[in-house]
Amino acid sequence: MMTVKFLIKKCLAKMQLKDFVDSPQGEREQEIVRGLLSAYGAVFREIISDYLPLVTSEKVSVSAGKIRASALSKQILYPICVKDGNRRLDFGTDPEYIYVADNDLKQATVEYAYLPTTEFNLNSEVCLMGASDDLIGDGMLANYYLATGMYDLARTYDASYREKLWRLRYRNKNLTLKERRWSK
Repeated sequence: MMTVKFLIKKCLAKMQLKDFVDSPQGEREQEIVRGLLSAYGAVFREIISDYLPLVTSEKVSVSAGKIRASALSKQILYPICVKDGNRRLDFGTDPEYIYVADNDLKQATVEYAYLPTTEFNLNSEVCLMGASDDLIGDGMLANYYLATGMYDLARTYDASYREKLWRLRYRNKNLTLKERRWSK
């Protein structure tokens, strides 16, 4: 299983620095490790919220057509569907509630994307199925270089990261152009 430490070591290799993750010497090396760990958190949240959402569903109680978002067991990013048994319900949202059209409903099943509330350390396992270590590493370096003011390197790694994210999002989809007549 891939760990955050493994990703930081790959980033250090791309930065052409020696591997000092296990025993950073001095403030500069500790700062680099902390910065890359923070960058991993930013990349993880971006990928989870926009590209590879974690999805769960649970039964919740409904009161007057409203479901409290805080009643859900995980931190909700966005609802996917609300069901009463096998029947899908129309719903609307605001920051505090999920509204359903049926005011007489007492219980419903909500399927939603969520953001895990995990604090990361060097030994944390990376649970981004489908995301390669190169993709995550490029995102980490883009964030790290942006935070440290090295904008040219940040732009380079960000372009590579965005291209790999695009490939990840559309990897199993056939993208074709409609056949058109070309004029001369």
